[in-house]
Amino acid sequence: MRDARGSGLGYHDLFERASRAATDEECEQIVGEIELLLRSAVDPGDRGRLLMCRARVRSNQWRTAEVYQDTREAMRLFERAGEGDLVVDAASWASAHASRMGEISVASELATRSLVALEVVEDDRLRMEIHNRLGIFCGSFLDYDRAIEQFEASLAVAERIGDREKISRQLHNIADTLLVAARERRLANMQTGGEELTRAETVVRRLLAQATDAFIRRGASHRLIAEVMCEQGRAEEALEVLDRFRDQVSGIEPAAQRAAVAWIEARCLRLAGRPEKALAEAQRAVAIAQFSADDHELMVALEELAACQEAAGDGPAALATAREVKATMWTIHARQARQLVQEVWGRADFIRDQATLQSQAAEASRRAGEDAVAGLGNRQILERFLRNEAPGQQQLALILLDIDDFKEINRTFGHRIGDDVVRRIGRLLRNDMQPHSVAVRYDGDEFVLGLLGADLPTAADLAERLRRTIEELDWDLLSLGLRITASLGLACGSRRDSTALFSAADAALVAAKSEGGNTVVAAPDLDRSA
Repeated sequence: MRDARGSGLGYHDLFERASRAATDEECEQIVGEIELLLRSAVDPGDRGRLLMCRARVRSNQWRTAEVYQDTREAMRLFERAGEGDLVVDAASWASAHASRMGEISVASELATRSLVALEVVEDDRLRMEIHNRLGIFCGSFLDYDRAIEQFEASLAVAERIGDREKISRQLHNIADTLLVAARERRLANMQTGGEELTRAETVVRRLLAQATDAFIRRGASHRLIAEVMCEQGRAEEALEVLDRFRDQVSGIEPAAQRAAVAWIEARCLRLAGRPEKALAEAQRAVAIAQFSADDHELMVALEELAACQEAAGDGPAALATAREVKATMWTIHARQARQLVQEVWGRADFIRDQATLQSQAAEASRRAGEDAVAGLGNRQILERFLRNEAPGQQQLALILLDIDDFKEINRTFGHRIGDDVVRRIGRLLRNDMQPHSVAVRYDGDEFVLGLLGADLPTAADLAERLRRTIEELDWDLLSLGLRITASLGLACGSRRDSTALFSAADAALVAAKSEGGNTVVAAPDLDRSA
């Protein structure tokens, strides 16, 4: 995470400390520091970074809903601050956690935004994280093949930049997803899942061979090889693996991994014929999972608990748990189905509104020769003005106005803000129109003012006043951090040769831009120079 320029706060260091926080005491200490900083932080970018730090701590504690809330709010703050890469960072993270909560509509919206952003994101580390989080999104909604594709894309970036920790993380995620896919196929009686198991074993062995001991302990990576063995019918061997790492379980940081170790041990014990011990482990896994608001892990733990209760001979309890599983599944299905229906209606309304607005803008533009965004005339109006307007007037001044760095504004703040800038400048030009004058939007970021009967000093005074007004406008009303300036070129001469006059004004505008922008340059009076 990048530090905020001039903030004096080491967000990168704080984020790294948040990432390393393991115990509840460490987590709550850092959360306390972050919340103290949040009370005095005013800048949207600073507040967003602090929320991302808190989300990192909450992620270690497996507080899925709280991570989603913090990252979604951070995304909104980064949008206000105009920090595009951090918007995508927060959006992809929020998408991953929304998907773990079963919030299909918002998760899909944020995942789409993240996927589109991959086309323009250049930072390798951000690309790596986006691919990883899209993998979590796909896996949460049972598209395991696409999840593995995204994890492998993230792995490729991690290998390219030589980040050993992230290489280990991606190997872990790939193996975990392969095991989930194999388990789902077995439960659905589709096939044995043998291909996924073989691939998973290869990936896990590579992970265990190259990951640090700290990573293996923190992520409970040993449970992956135990799960492979269990799925292969080697429950006793799997229990031996779990026993070898038992003294390290207390050092596992994410609650999700502690729950996973508990339910895989419960399954191994059940398959090894030790139902009572299996039951205790399954109950522990459910207790951890219920704390998280993570639908996926809770369902896995509940399914194993029902199987352990049945193996222990407690039919009524197994039936009750099975009913709880069914009720949970139905609740998830109903919530997601409602969201899908709402999304269909929302999209339909958006398409209808968009079509209506486009139709209305096109009709207005056709009738009035008006640029629909700026609220000014278009090129057709300018040509008509030069040909027909006030034929008795022969003196003409042309002012060409160009918004400085408009492409960068669109890239940083988005095209919607770019349109708002055009709209506001169009309103400013309309307010300055005099009799026998015209203001048009000539191109995307270029405007033309035509002033009949105006001499060079009059046109120069108007151009300077427009430049100063644009610079001094409160652009924060559109987006925090937005600053707009304009360059202007002008020429004055006989209306009889408007083409030469336009070329002179254009050359003056080029000169203004070459001086660094935010300035006015006037061409020599064409009548006098002639």
